[in-house]
Amino acid sequence: YDDTHGVVQVGSDSRRVSVLQCNSEIRSTVDPSRLRTFLAFDTSMALSSASYFIFSESKYLAVLELSGLPIETIPYSVGELFNLRYLCLNDTNVKEFPKSITKLLNLQTLSLERTQLLNFPRGFSNLKKLRHLLVWKLVDATYKSLNNWESLEPFEGLWNLKELQSLCEVRATRDFVSKLGNLSQLRSLCITYVRSSHCAQLCNSLSKMQHLTRLHIRAMNEDEVLLLDDLMLPNPLEKLDLLGQLSKGTLESPFFTTHGNELLQLELSRCQLTVNLVAWLSKLSNLTELRLTRVYTGQQLSFHANCFPNLKKALLWDLQQVNQIYIQEGALSSLQYLHIDSLMELRDVPTGIEFLRSVKEAYFTMMHSDFVRNLRTGKVNHIPKVYWSTQGVSAEPANLPGESSTNPQWRMLGGSGWVFI
Repeated sequence: YDDTHGVVQVGSDSRRVSVLQCNSEIRSTVDPSRLRTFLAFDTSMALSSASYFIFSESKYLAVLELSGLPIETIPYSVGELFNLRYLCLNDTNVKEFPKSITKLLNLQTLSLERTQLLNFPRGFSNLKKLRHLLVWKLVDATYKSLNNWESLEPFEGLWNLKELQSLCEVRATRDFVSKLGNLSQLRSLCITYVRSSHCAQLCNSLSKMQHLTRLHIRAMNEDEVLLLDDLMLPNPLEKLDLLGQLSKGTLESPFFTTHGNELLQLELSRCQLTVNLVAWLSKLSNLTELRLTRVYTGQQLSFHANCFPNLKKALLWDLQQVNQIYIQEGALSSLQYLHIDSLMELRDVPTGIEFLRSVKEAYFTMMHSDFVRNLRTGKVNHIPKVYWSTQGVSAEPANLPGESSTNPQWRMLGGSGWVFI
């Protein structure tokens, strides 16, 4: 840590260095040849203070964390870090790796989330000890489209990295999907750009994964149907995300009938379901987190008594036709966090929301101004924190406290709403 007086609290013989803030030249205070761990949390740190001397001189480095630094290129000397086991370059501007990256034969974790890098040099599949490969590029920060991010192009031999436990995110191709079953040690898989024609082989490959606990499947586009009627896994999942139009038999697939009740987290997005959604989902009684985005074409959501007894977090986003939400007493008895976003047809506060006594935070964002006015009926007074914002029609000042209001319960939220605390 380097305070405003330039005091650097690090010894020249330090093997593990964590940089929280640095206004001076760190190279003069650290012997790079002795470093085993280097963690940089100061995103304004000059490049000369970090990346280049580490890559060229820290031969025995095992852990390197450079997330958020303004790095665009990785020097060829990275290949000399033969002891490197963990490399994190999240939120950097790195676009490509040098060929020498294929020399890091001891590398176990490589994280490249929200970078510009989606392809690896030939020979990357030689890194047989790799356990966690996390790669994706953010392309839509609003998260309003199906493909908000781009994924890793599967490279030759990816299916031979048999120690992989986490693979996020990778594009589906016919060749890769057919060989995916080789990665039998996977615990977490995120596969994207899935076509209908991939689904039969994908289900077959997934059926071979004995250790999988987290699965994310995203369709190529909103017109592509995910044919997951035959989805069956050897063991239960903790988390499942299905993004894209679902075939009619998916919710009755062997997976849901056998392991559905053991799911803890579920996300459904753009599935275009017409079934009584809440009634079906309430069968999954162990859910602790539920995310629904543009998933339902009906007009009402009804939460009956005793449904979702373990649910702590619920997110209802962009359910375009929903105009009424009913909550019976005893429903959602453990809910702590509620987020309703872009339900523009919903004008009234959910009936029965006063029964949700355990909720600590509620967000009502991008809602109709009529909904915001109805928040003042007192139905949400029991919730410690309520955040709201409107979309389209502005709220009438006469129906809301003014900026100069002395009521301490109302505060401005980002210029577009208020916070009730």
